[in-house]
Amino acid sequence: MALSPAVSSLLDLPEPGGLCAIHQPNFLPWLTTLAKLFAADYWIVLDDVQFSRRDYQHRTRLAALDDQTRQRWLTIPTHLPHGRHTLVRDAVIDDPQLARRRTAGMLHQHYGVSPHWPALAQALARCWTP
Repeated sequence: MALSPAVSSLLDLPEPGGLCAIHQPNFLPWLTTLAKLFAADYWIVLDDVQFSRRDYQHRTRLAALDDQTRQRWLTIPTHLPHGRHTLVRDAVIDDPQLARRRTAGMLHQHYGVSPHWPALAQALARCWTP
């Protein structure tokens, strides 16, 4: 089995005995996932599992700022070269430029009125350029 391109080198590993967290990649991870990442000494990306179209690997829900129950899906179109047996690491984004434009537009549409939007938009600007 080939190692994932995300595998760490042995030189980057902390001393034995630390906290290990394992997580499947997902699009726009929740704050609990980020908390798990920052609390861990070891972070393992579990990308050698089957890609699931009904999961959060390529989509997320955006909630309206004024009504958290009003939600809309934001989905990154993907191509699965091996059909439903494609692993997460082998999934390919269809038309990355269009995906970037749509994602930027939907995030701005949903959260552009937030007082925190300017700081978020500045941080996300690096993601919009290839």
